[in-house]
Parts: sequence; structure tokens; C-alpha cells
Amino acid sequence: MKNPFKLFTFLFLVTVSSCDTTGKIDYKFAESPEIIACDLPNNALYNEAIHSFENDLLNTYDNKSKSGQKAYFSFINFTMRGGLKVEDIASAHSLKIAHLLKEDNTLWTTINGKTSLNYSHPLIDCLTKNIKTNSLKQTINALLTTNSMRPNLVLAPLSNSTKGIQGDGSLKGYVAFDFFYSKLLDSKLEDLKNPNPEPIEAAKTDVKTGLNPAKKTTIPTDKVMEKDPHAGHNH
Repeated sequence: MKNPFKLFTFLFLVTVSSCDTTGKIDYKFAESPEIIACDLPNNALYNEAIHSFENDLLNTYDNKSKSGQKAYFSFINFTMRGGLKVEDIASAHSLKIAHLLKEDNTLWTTINGKTSLNYSHPLIDCLTKNIKTNSLKQTINALLTTNSMRPNLVLAPLSNSTKGIQGDGSLKGYVAFDFFYSKLLDSKLEDLKNPNPEPIEAAKTDVKTGLNPAKKTTIPTDKVMEKDPHAGHNH
């Protein structure tokens, strides 16, 4: 049973940090299909983050044919080889999203000055439990269960599943947060190679994503990020 005082302190800190949130963003992908399979307080921002990430990948790695498979393969391949620089991919829009995501300190964990994804967060729990690629889903969840999750341990099996990423919303969400946004948190606008890429029409990929194109994210143009009072920390 959790210590009542510690629980109260955690909820108090989350509430206070929520009151200090002032970041706003224009939702460019509000009409795109919803990806997050769970009902979370910040779904609008999470969906925006994933669509913006994919848009950046397509513009960087396959601007002509807009093939999601080719774009994800290139992204994973460069990541495995250690040659990935997220600033060469990210748009100004994705950078704004990263800075807004950073304000939720329950989504990240910092150890020895290094910030990484908090795998105990409800968002990550939702994404990893709804991955469609069974072999990869089993691998990731086994690592999470044994508290052995590390991005580098997922890269090899992930590289063998690039064909399925385009049709697996939860998998592309996991990739976006663990391999892209976690590296973009402290970047600056002047660091970006292509801050204003061309938008990619979502309709070109809807058929392959396995998402529900009829279910859209409806939100105001500017929305303040909400904090999830139930979000946990990594253990």
C-alpha cells in the first residue's frame, strides 16, 4: 500500500505544475485520424505529436512518393547506426510540441542529468499494450515487466518490423516518443535544418494506417496542455 503522505505530495506537485502550464500550440493535424487508443487527458497533444513526427519523416526521407515504410526504415536504420540527428528531421511545429511535452515532468525521468521517457506513464502503457505487431509487442512488454526497457534493446527487433509500422498507430506512437521527442526536448529553433517542411496529406496514408479516419481530433486552435494527475513515475 502506498504511503498516504507520499501520494498526497505527488498529487500536490502535479497539480501545482499543472497550474504553471502556459504553453500553447496551433493544432495542424486536428482533422487527422486519432491514434491513441486510450482515453487520456492530453490525447489531442499526443495525436498531434505523432502526426507531426510522421510528417517530418516523410518530408525528410521520402518527399516524392511519401512512402511511410521507406521513411520509417530510414529513420530506424539511422538510429541504429548512431547517425541520427533529430534536428535534421524536426520541423518547428514538432519542436514546439516537444517543448510542450517537456512541461509534463511525469512523462519523463531524469537520471544523472539525462532525460528519457518514463515507461510507467499511462501514455506509454497505452501505446505498448495496443501494438499490433505481436512479436514486437511481446518483446517490449517483457522488457517493461522486468524493468529492463532500454531503447537500444528495441532497435533490432524494430528494424525487422518497419513494414508494419505504417499500419500500427500505437507502434508509430511509441517510436515517436522514445526515439524522436525524447531527443528533441532541449533543442532550439536555430538548430533545425528544415523548420518549415511541406504538409503531407493524411488522406494518402489513411488506408494503410489501420486507424479510424472517421474519428477526428476536435479541439480549439490554441489549447493549453493538461497534466494527468494519475500519471506515475518510472521505477
